[in-house]
Amino acid sequence: MKGYIKNKSIILVEALPDSIEEGDEVEISIIQVKKKAYPFPVFDLNVKDEYLNREHIYEPDSPLP
Repeated sequence: MKGYIKNKSIILVEALPDSIEEGDEVEISIIQVKKKAYPFPVFDLNVKDEYLNREHIYEPDSPLP
């Protein structure tokens, strides 16, 4: 079943099955669905960490281009 969290409560998007009645004990597992960070497709640039280090880039003897 799917649902969402609102004010620390779980709101179900789908109706419960007919076999579940009021007062029944149920077990619930929660899995967070990751949202896309952007509304458009993105890709990994594969930039090496040493290319992000400003001090290393501007050193006169740096092997980086």
